[in-house]
Amino acid sequence: MVGKTTVGLDDAAFGGLRARFPGGLVLDLGAGDGKHVLAVARHRPDTLVVGLDAEPDGMRRTAARAAAKPAKGGVPNALFVWAAVEALPSALTGVSEVHCLMPWGSLLRGVVAPDEAVLAAIAARCAASAPFLVTLNLHAWRPAVPEVAGTPEPTPSSVTADLAAPYRRAGWSITEAEYLDGAAVAQLGTSWTKRLGSSRTTFDVLAVRGTIGSAPAPPDSHPPPHPPPPDSH
Repeated sequence: MVGKTTVGLDDAAFGGLRARFPGGLVLDLGAGDGKHVLAVARHRPDTLVVGLDAEPDGMRRTAARAAAKPAKGGVPNALFVWAAVEALPSALTGVSEVHCLMPWGSLLRGVVAPDEAVLAAIAARCAASAPFLVTLNLHAWRPAVPEVAGTPEPTPSSVTADLAAPYRRAGWSITEAEYLDGAAVAQLGTSWTKRLGSSRTTFDVLAVRGTIGSAPAPPDSHPPPHPPPPDSH
């Protein structure tokens, strides 16, 4: 997407764009309105940050902001892609970091069921030891939405007991699962967090971190990602 317009981008054009940002490629799955993409891109200007979502309309306004001239708040290293996780564009390879914040619908089901085929397909697009961050809105279980019906509400201990093995088979190594407090949730920079904050007295979000593509790296060499500072724009 360029601004509010959806345009085609072939592999060669994407390769040229990627070459401009040597810091790597962050892939945000289920980007929603794309605000987290802008926050990460502004915080890491040498990195190409790609927001991917199966529903393009939510990303259009943020894509328009990103396409503006830098002097007017544009973010040239932010890209928004209309595609489903189950059908990733061919050019998305060598991904250096994966984010999946507050997934919903089929993506939520794929993350928590979990769908090993979907996870493996994502892993196949990642560089070795690519860090990942998945955050789950636990109100999806209170009461349970159809996508998680029959799946117990995850906890840090259940992630280790129930999700670590299928994730590992799909090429994902979970290294940490923890509840986020209000300050940490606010740093995620998504509209989900603002809506939760306006309607709940507490934040109920579970963060899962680790690496994709190989065994976990030593703690000091590839720390799992933490959210950027809040986007003030």
